Amino acid sequence: MGILCTIKIYPATINLYKKLHMKQILFNIFIFFAFYSTTYAQDTLKTPVQDTLSHSTVIPALTGPQPIPKLVKTTQALGISQKTQAKIALIKNPPTNIALFAVDRRNPNDLGNSDVIMIITIDQLTGKIKMSSILRDTYVNIEGKGMDKINAAFAIGGAQLAIKTINQNFALDIKDYINVDFFGTAKIIDALGGVDINVKPEEIPYLNNYLKEISNIENIPMTPVASPGMQRLNGKQTVAYTRIRAVGRGDYERTERQRTVLIAMFGKLQGAGPAIFPVFMTQILPYLETSMSNMMLFKIGGDLLNSKSKSIEQARFPLDSASKGIRVNNIWYLSTDLKATTDAIHNFIYKNVQSSK
Repeated sequence: MGILCTIKIYPATINLYKKLHMKQILFNIFIFFAFYSTTYAQDTLKTPVQDTLSHSTVIPALTGPQPIPKLVKTTQALGISQKTQAKIALIKNPPTNIALFAVDRRNPNDLGNSDVIMIITIDQLTGKIKMSSILRDTYVNIEGKGMDKINAAFAIGGAQLAIKTINQNFALDIKDYINVDFFGTAKIIDALGGVDINVKPEEIPYLNNYLKEISNIENIPMTPVASPGMQRLNGKQTVAYTRIRAVGRGDYERTERQRTVLIAMFGKLQGAGPAIFPVFMTQILPYLETSMSNMMLFKIGGDLLNSKSKSIEQARFPLDSASKGIRVNNIWYLSTDLKATTDAIHNFIYKNVQSSK
């Protein structure tokens, strides 16, 4: 049985479209967010490296848009305390905070652990953007579960519990989220025509191993990277590059690779125009899960487009000075001083204080 949908476009909507250049806006905002589906945010060498050529984790590609559970946006459901509300109410034009997740799931219907946990902060006045990574192994209290790694919250209760866990532990006011995977990231990079990356000789075997995994999942031939040096990588090659952990300084160097890719993407984005909008609609949008309405996306996109700041500030929490590795029942966790970490996050987000490791 077919369903006929009628969409009415009002003059105000058309004016808004013209004013904000919607095509460019939507692509811009997704570029900012979707890249970090590959950012497994662990900037320390404290955890054992598990990246090998002989072991491959198979993650099936999503077959299309998945049902999105409605996010309950009451302060209680989101874990925003009265103390946090009162503190943020004192800030003139407080920034907008959005949670970004990338979930490690073997089945499209599984929730999975959120191996990427980030806070995207957008200044309402200047459009300035900040990205705060929360390390996935951080040992926190998850309501109804007790102490566990913060990335387990998504697997237990989806985005609702994941956001609540962040807000409760770090006294934040996050009300919306975006969830993406690295397949969408590959499509974005391809839409940009690839990115130029300087590949080291020792990275090639691991890059091609991950590339083979991705190709097997999508059942398509792979195009291996044959030689080192500066070269144009396609989407899948770039995603494989960002997943390397066993070369150099482990996870710390992996995040350096991801930042290198991000810079390259922004360079390509400067020359990208509305012509790639059909690609966005048909190949990227189905992989985007979000609690935000189109109008909210348009507003954020307008802020980004009109931003005077062309750079993105980045930070990673908890800081080394406020965390240490511990083992509980032979499981590795990153224990942190919650007060010190909360203060550091607030200083970075609300007071423009640069974090230091």
